[in-house]
Amino acid sequence: MTNLHPTIRDAKRQAFLASLAVLGNVTAAAQAAGVDRVTAYRWREGDEDFAAAWDDAIEQATDLIELEARRRAVEGVDEPVVYQGNFTYLYREAKDADGNPIIDELTQSPKMEPVLDEHGNHKVAAIRKYSDALMALLLKAHKPEKYRENSKVELAGRLAVSDMTEEEILAELGALVAAGVVPIEDDGCDLV
Repeated sequence: MTNLHPTIRDAKRQAFLASLAVLGNVTAAAQAAGVDRVTAYRWREGDEDFAAAWDDAIEQATDLIELEARRRAVEGVDEPVVYQGNFTYLYREAKDADGNPIIDELTQSPKMEPVLDEHGNHKVAAIRKYSDALMALLLKAHKPEKYRENSKVELAGRLAVSDMTEEEILAELGALVAAGVVPIEDDGCDLV
C-alpha cells in the first residue's frame, strides 16, 4: 500500500476515516476501505493531519455509541417474549366489515387472527426493557458532580509506630500515599 498513487491513497484514507467514524473499529474500517490495518497505522504515525482526523473519527464513533446508550436507557429496547423456548406471537380479534367481532360457531368465542408486521410476518410479542445501568453511567458522565461515586477515607486514631519496624512503617506510609490519603511532601525527612 505504500506505493499507491497519491490520488488512490487519499481516496483510501478518506474511505478509511469515513468507515472509522461509523464503525469505531480500526480493523473493520481498514477492511471497508480495502487497506491493511498496518497501513492505516503507518499513515497515522507519518501524518499528523491524518492522525488528528483519525482521532476525530473515533470521537464521532464514540458519539454514536453514546446516542445508542441513551436510546436504550431512555426509550428502551423491545425484547421478544419467549415461553417454553418458543416465541409468543400476537393475535387480535377478527372483525367483519362493520368492525364487529367474528364469532366462531363451534366455540362461541371471537375468532382470532395473527397480527402482522410491515413485511407480512407474524408479529412476536415483546416487552420494552430499559437499562438502569446505562442511565446511571450517562448521569455519571454528564453530571459527575452530582452522580459520581463519593467515597472518603476518614482516618482517626494513631498509628502505633513504636511496635513497627522501619520497613513496616515505610510500607504503611507508602500505602497511604498510594491511596491518596497522605500527600507526598518534602519535609526534609530522610525516610523517603
